[in-house]
Amino acid sequence: MIGKCALCYRERELQLSHIIPKFVIRYLKKTSVGNIRRTDNPNKVVQDGEKYYLLCKDCEERFNSAETLFANKVFYPYLIDNKEEFKYDEWLYYFITSVSWRNLYLDITNFVKVGDIQIDDLHVLIDSEKIMRDYLMKKRNDMGNIKNHIFFFGDIREAYKEFKQQNPHVAFSRSEGGHTFYNSKRKTYMSISNLMGIILITIYKMHSEEYWENTEIYNCRGIIRAKNQYIKSVVGQEFFEWMKEINESQLKLNSHQKEKIVKNIIENKEEFINSKIFEQMMKDRKS
Repeated sequence: MIGKCALCYRERELQLSHIIPKFVIRYLKKTSVGNIRRTDNPNKVVQDGEKYYLLCKDCEERFNSAETLFANKVFYPYLIDNKEEFKYDEWLYYFITSVSWRNLYLDITNFVKVGDIQIDDLHVLIDSEKIMRDYLMKKRNDMGNIKNHIFFFGDIREAYKEFKQQNPHVAFSRSEGGHTFYNSKRKTYMSISNLMGIILITIYKMHSEEYWENTEIYNCRGIIRAKNQYIKSVVGQEFFEWMKEINESQLKLNSHQKEKIVKNIIENKEEFINSKIFEQMMKDRKS
């Protein structure tokens, strides 16, 4: 497909670009018992994550180095080795920006198409997208007041009843996806992406009462720890709605698909008991 690349704006042959990096989908499939399903249509099995004709080959390759570093230095060590401390450099800031930018670019298009966004809110998002695009293209060295954060969704020790009822361990650790949201009243704008329990957040603008502790990623060398993180933010409601959507999608399964899932579990009982999803299910039951 020939078209204008969303990042460099050149007319090029466009690639089918993953919005959430492919290594996340690959690991989710590898550690699943049975098929992967999407929340919007759980009766349909999917083989891959969300993809769009978005970037040219050159711009796809711009992101590869940071994606590989994140996969090898954060993603796999956290999920496989239970590592809690990670050293990083500029590549992590770049990686988070690249994922959030993809979500933001697509969501701006959708907001405009649907037409339910106020012009002031749209301006904040459009201005942020341009800043991020210039940074990703190496036309600027920083992103001004735009902030990147990582929140590690670990084991829950305390939470209110309604939150725990949404099976948070399974909901976050066994899913992937991202979107941009805004709160007009509080003038807060963010993109969030879930990478199997590693939450990437880019904050474009936020209310003065927002509070984020031990989550920010800087555009330099640093250390991020998957512990002692604290968030007081409207993003908490987004987390809740995300979990609610995942759980409600299970109610949309038809009888044929339910029978297939049950049959697969029975036929692969040992594998299921030793699987990541069963481990997370037990955490939800105990929490």
